[in-house]
Amino acid sequence: MTHLEPFGDAAAWLAVLDSSQAEVAEALGLTGGRSVPSTEAIAATSTTGLLPPLPGIDGRWTLAVSTGLASISSRRLTALAALLGTQVLLFDTISDPGRRDDVLARAAAESVDPRTLSGEVPGHALLFDDLDEGPPPADLVTPPSRTPWLWSKLTGR
Repeated sequence: MTHLEPFGDAAAWLAVLDSSQAEVAEALGLTGGRSVPSTEAIAATSTTGLLPPLPGIDGRWTLAVSTGLASISSRRLTALAALLGTQVLLFDTISDPGRRDDVLARAAAESVDPRTLSGEVPGHALLFDDLDEGPPPADLVTPPSRTPWLWSKLTGR
């Protein structure tokens, strides 16, 4: 069970209609998630938090929370909606703090009002570390040159 906490100030989140956490994680390319308290999931900055599906407008909404989502393009949103076969909405109170109240009101009207989240819900909040490719390898890998054997296979000689 997850104990929900309200959020919305200086946050960015995707609301995905009638999709599981696993489906949303896969669509976003997230791997290696771990169960965390919802307060940690909604405070995600360089990580991505996923809340379990919550009841809201027209169904259950899975919320993906990360400050990194503030820069997601409309093209990427359209691709996510097509991939998941459902409605995907972006809410962002980071980019323009002056529109915070408008964004939160739109979230309340279209999906789930994050300011009113409270109590227990079935499932667990998950936290995914963003992909860190690390430093490049010490020895750069060079592609092999064409070998006579490969060339003979390609040309049939």
